[in-house]
Amino acid sequence: MNQYEAMFLFDPTFGSSYENCETEIRRILGRAEAEIVFCRRWDERRLAFKIKGRKRGVYVLVYFKADASKIGGVERDAQLSENVLRVLVLRADEITPDMMEKAAVSRGEAETGAVEGGERPPRTEGEHREGGEGHYGGKRRRPRRTEEAVAGAESGVAE
Repeated sequence: MNQYEAMFLFDPTFGSSYENCETEIRRILGRAEAEIVFCRRWDERRLAFKIKGRKRGVYVLVYFKADASKIGGVERDAQLSENVLRVLVLRADEITPDMMEKAAVSRGEAETGAVEGGERPPRTEGEHREGGEGHYGGKRRRPRRTEEAVAGAESGVAE
């Protein structure tokens, strides 16, 4: 049996009660004959884009042991569930119980000590997305020509 990490994303109306989420996870993993090692509600966050018409979602982090042949069934059962919006299952054989506890702390709790509505903090000056300089993946764009530059070019004056 291999150890896996799964992040379940639930509908916020269903996920408002952690017991509902835990029952659904136990149902899905029980069908796959998986042994749950660790299960904890991670956070409720605003989604980057709508998933099944929802703007928010409740994340639940689960570590479990199961046969590799059963993982496809877990993902299929999660997709068929009306309450699960998405699921991501990763192999996590090297994860220890201490690491599981640390992973269960949401990013907002780790940075500020408390969850603040699940919103990303604003970018600092000079912080950009991945890809290098600027927001265009490292590609520099030619600056726009101003009216003075166009008038100077027409009159023969160098910039």
